[in-house]
Amino acid sequence: MKTILFSILAIGIAVTTEAQTTIKANFNKGDTTVYQTVSNIKMELPMGAGNKEFGVTTSTRYVVLDKTNTGYRLERTITKADYKGNKEIANQMGNSMEKYLTNTPVILQTDTNGTIIKIENYDDVVGKASSVGIAELEKLYSDNPQIEAVMPKTKAIMSISAQLEEKNIIDNINEVTFLSFYGKKINNGDKEDRTLQQGIKAVTTYSINKLQGNIKVTGLSKSNMTENDVKQMMIANMKKMGMGEEVTSQIENNWGQMKAMGMTNLDFDSVDNYNFLPSGWISDSTTDGTVKMMGMNMKITVKTNLDKKNW
Repeated sequence: MKTILFSILAIGIAVTTEAQTTIKANFNKGDTTVYQTVSNIKMELPMGAGNKEFGVTTSTRYVVLDKTNTGYRLERTITKADYKGNKEIANQMGNSMEKYLTNTPVILQTDTNGTIIKIENYDDVVGKASSVGIAELEKLYSDNPQIEAVMPKTKAIMSISAQLEEKNIIDNINEVTFLSFYGKKINNGDKEDRTLQQGIKAVTTYSINKLQGNIKVTGLSKSNMTENDVKQMMIANMKKMGMGEEVTSQIENNWGQMKAMGMTNLDFDSVDNYNFLPSGWISDSTTDGTVKMMGMNMKITVKTNLDKKNW
């Protein structure tokens, strides 16, 4: 009887151990990997105002500069970003950090799993990224001087400085890449509370499938935001853009009217798939999501494929 019980216990331990998976980098010094990412957003505007669409295709290069017993030095560079579609929507909904960092190498220091610890060349990165961001602002205000009335340029410049704090850059890289998985221990059915781009709060449920050393991670995400969460998110995004109290207060003052029009709720759903190779690099990933907010319906698709490699 004891033998049977111990056998059952051993099987249970083996199953539990197998079910939990730690995602790790297994790079070699000199590894060079290039990914192409195609992102697209389609918007159905409220009250029959039509449709808008924009997209971006980026090429991102990763180079393993060094591998030690404490981790990796990983250089990440967005080498190309081609934009198409509605520029206004791109400015509002696009990843501004992506623009700021294009053609600027970011050297990431990681632990042995590949989890980002810090940006080694942060001062150089923030200097170049700030120059790009401020140049864009200067052009925006030159072409549209009326913006100054609702978003003073000095506040907009300060908002760029805040976005480019080291933690915010790391958070953004983790949010839009597979690097966020390194060091994670995932069981089938695990749930994670996450704050996504634009401040959307969601719960992600994970599933893991392993085959011949490859690991497929699937995340099903669904928003779990209260009405007040939505309000605070909208205000926070306005402040990030540099808008002052005279603008953000309108959200508070007109909230009742917006609620009556059904514009105070947010629904977000997405399915993310990442296919990790034994090396820790991914072969590809996909995101398919929908957002319903303020009377708008948005469809988001992101596809990343391994384009070039030397390993």
